[in-house]
Amino acid sequence: MALRFGLTLAQKAGCNRLIVNSDNTKVIDTMKNGGQSAGAATAVFDDCYFMACEFTITRFEHCNREANKVAHEIARLAKFSATRDWFKEPMVDIVSLLIDDVTVISN
Repeated sequence: MALRFGLTLAQKAGCNRLIVNSDNTKVIDTMKNGGQSAGAATAVFDDCYFMACEFTITRFEHCNREANKVAHEIARLAKFSATRDWFKEPMVDIVSLLIDDVTVISN
C-alpha cells in the first residue's frame, strides 16, 4: 500500500521519471517481475504495476532501511494518518528526517 500511495503522490506531483527505493525485497522483486504476485496482495501489485507503466521511466531498487528513513517512517505513519493532507506540506513527524537527508546530501 505504501508503494501505491507513493506512485499516486508522484502522479499528483507531475513526475514522469521515478526511481522507487524500498527496503522490502519482495516488493522490489515483484515489481521488477511485472507485478506478478500470488497471494492476498496480487490486486495491489497489479495496480502498482499499471500505475508505474504510466511514467516515462520507472526503476525499482532495493535499499537498506538506514538509507531510506523518510520513506520507512511515511509507510509506518500511513497506517494511522489521513494521507490526503501530506501533499501540501511535510508532516511534523518526518521533518527532522528530511533535514537529516538534506544535511547528508549537502555534505
